[in-house]
Amino acid sequence: MSTGAPQDQVERPQALGAEASLLGAILHNPAAIDGVRHIVEPSDFYSEINGWLYEAMCARRDAGEHVDFRLLTTILGNRDLGGETVGKYLGRLATEATTVINAPSYAKAVREASRMRRLFETAIAAQAAMTTGGVADPAGYAAQMIEDLDEIATAAMPDHMRRVAIGRSALGVIERVQEARAGRVKLGAPYGLPKLDHATLGMRENQLIILAGRPGMGKTTAGIHFGLSSARAGFGVCFISLEMDANELSERALAACAYDPRANEYLTYRAIAQGRDVSDRGLQRLVDAQRLLDTLPFEIEQQPGLTVAQIAARVRQYRMRLERQGNFLGLIVVDHIGLIKASKRYSGNRVQELTEITGSLKGMAKEFGVPVLALSQLNRAVENRDDKRPKLADLRDSGSVEQDADVVIALFREAYYLEHIPERTPEEEDRLDRVGNILEVEILKQRGGPTDRMECFCDIACNVLAEIAS
Repeated sequence: MSTGAPQDQVERPQALGAEASLLGAILHNPAAIDGVRHIVEPSDFYSEINGWLYEAMCARRDAGEHVDFRLLTTILGNRDLGGETVGKYLGRLATEATTVINAPSYAKAVREASRMRRLFETAIAAQAAMTTGGVADPAGYAAQMIEDLDEIATAAMPDHMRRVAIGRSALGVIERVQEARAGRVKLGAPYGLPKLDHATLGMRENQLIILAGRPGMGKTTAGIHFGLSSARAGFGVCFISLEMDANELSERALAACAYDPRANEYLTYRAIAQGRDVSDRGLQRLVDAQRLLDTLPFEIEQQPGLTVAQIAARVRQYRMRLERQGNFLGLIVVDHIGLIKASKRYSGNRVQELTEITGSLKGMAKEFGVPVLALSQLNRAVENRDDKRPKLADLRDSGSVEQDADVVIALFREAYYLEHIPERTPEEEDRLDRVGNILEVEILKQRGGPTDRMECFCDIACNVLAEIAS
């Protein structure tokens, strides 16, 4: 008894509409080719004619020729186009064209349909092999299917996650060294603190970076500063705020960008939140700061209680928007680890939950090929020591945070503890005056790099962080 349509009657997966829209976009604006060539190959097209036409368009673009209706008409000549004239076929493509901005999305649809066809054909070939009669070892068929399916799955991975020979990888490293020597390569997304950037080479792709500290140490201040510094350098930043809403973060960002130590008016983020006492001149500083922020590729995701999988979905959407605008994703900031919703797999076991979360954050860094900066609380053991400077052992709940992190940076403000002494001695008052705006930034861990401690100027009320000139 038959259980389905004959194989020769089953329609292969295809995206002919997307193919036509993509080619039409190139007809209208050949520059669209530059935004899709890394996404789709001629062999990805379901229609042989479309694939050939796309290949011809790319070849003409490489030759520096203008790709237009007349040139393609000449190239196609009397080619069989399934009963349509060349003019009618190209006219239909032009009619169905998408915009240049949307071209990458259509190219991805063409590519995904191509991969689905390969999956379909692999399954059909496996079925045919197993129904030819006779008895064979099923392990052999299974091994071949696994190999074929793995090849398809690997093709869908970003280049930085695929298997690679060590010699080829080493050659890539040498090429980056040569580019860096020539001054043509940006290293990681910048922290915006020169000493820290020099010690770490910036926030580098695939890294999980933990920014740790007790409450009141300035984690959010530093996180916003690092994000804004990266955005100013052209790195697209996705700030996942699980604690504060976008308005609170924006008040801090405005305070930081409007900061002027020479001005008479002190624009703290609390003063900005209250609003009523801001002067006309202060308001103009805020307007100027907003205009600056409006130019930065910096987006805030403010929904609370997200899982790592949901965070990844939000980041994926933002990355696509950046790519359509000609930008790129360069940094993910998560504020903070303790507020990420765990899956139900280890419900009630906080150590295992945190292990799963940090492992997933590291996986997300590798998936997107960008650094993930995750803020983390330190446990209360710090408060029981005379020297309250953080140590790796103070990371809360699990050693997995230390284990999964490529870099651990800790923050310490002595002024915070001095301010909370009920009756300070003259010596303590003098000490508070000297360290009131000092934030210690310490690299507690760095794979393949030095540990170090540096002092920075920090105005918590204005969300300002800056390196102190030595």
